[in-house]
This record gives sequence, structure tokens and C-alpha cells, in this order.
Amino acid sequence: MAILFHGGAGGMGQGNLNTHWGLYALALATIACGTAAGALSAKYLPPGQASELQVKLLETLQGIKGGAVTQALLEPAVMRNVETLGLIVLLGLTALGIPLIAGLLFFRGFVLGFAAGFLLLSRASDGWVIVLLALAPASLLFLPALVLSGGMALALALHLARGRRPYQATSLGRTLLQYAGAGVGTLLLGAGAGLIDAYVTPGLLRLFIR
Repeated sequence: MAILFHGGAGGMGQGNLNTHWGLYALALATIACGTAAGALSAKYLPPGQASELQVKLLETLQGIKGGAVTQALLEPAVMRNVETLGLIVLLGLTALGIPLIAGLLFFRGFVLGFAAGFLLLSRASDGWVIVLLALAPASLLFLPALVLSGGMALALALHLARGRRPYQATSLGRTLLQYAGAGVGTLLLGAGAGLIDAYVTPGLLRLFIR
């Protein structure tokens, strides 16, 4: 995506997904709402801002055609994803983080929806192709990481808010260790999405615009 506008949580594996599937569905729904809101907002972008973004998009596409964008995108593409996912994981360590987790999920969905909506509106003939080439590849890794991190963070935050129940066998230390391991997994997925954004996406776009 960055390529286009450059400038009881007793376990964190399958058991956690089965137990807290509603929270993962809520995370997905929050992202979807953000995506819809972002796509809608692109339609009502002021003409001046729309023109500026169109110029920036054209300059970026020209840079891709010349092969001059990949290295400049690597660090911001990776760090943006890792920072978002890392913050979500950290916010899961406190019940106060629940609304902030929802806000981050909505925001990243909004960014994705806005980018897709703007492309479809500003490039009626080939916008859908650019959406598929520029947004879809990295999203195949980042969106699952976002849903997983959001769902497990919400699960742990609610678990900590309720307090330990007498019948719960899993210790808090073990829960946190499993949570940290799962968090690292989502960070790796986010970093992988950033690498795709920096290396794979420019190549795909270069094939299309040459």
C-alpha cells in the first residue's frame, strides 16, 4: 500500500481461536468498517487534495517505471506494519487498551479502503488493476496478522479485566509467554507484508505500466 503514496486467554493457538472466535470476528468487522469508511471518504475528498494525491500517484508510478522506488520503501513499509502490530500487542496487556485496539484496527482498515477507493475513482480505466497489483499482495499477509493480533489482544485485555478465575488452570505467566510468542508471529507476518510492499509490488506494477 505504501508504494502508491510514498512520500481467558489460556492459549494463543487453535484453542484461543476456538474459544474467542467472536473477538476475532469483531476485529475483522472493525477492519471492514474502517475499509468501508475509507472508501467512502475518498469519494468526498476536496478537489484540491484529490489533485495533489493524483500528482503524487503519477510521480510514484513514474518512479516505479524507472526502478527508483524499492529501496526507499523498504524501511517505512516494514516499520509501519511492525509498529501497528506491536502497539496492538502491547495494548492487549491492559484493559484500558481495548478502545485503542479497536481504533487502530479501524484506522488501518480506513487507510486500505481510502487507497482502494481513491484509485478506483481517479483511474476509472485501470484503477482496479492497480488495486490488485499494489494492495492485494501485501494485504494477503498483513490483514490476517491484523485480525490475529487484534483478536488475541482483545482476548487478553478482557481476560485481565475480569481477573483470574479459581477454575483456570493456566498461570498468568504462561499465558503471557504464549501471548508474546503469538505476538512475535504477527510481527513476522507484518514484516513479510512490508517486504512484499517494497520488493514484489513495484515489480508487478512495473510489468503493468511499462
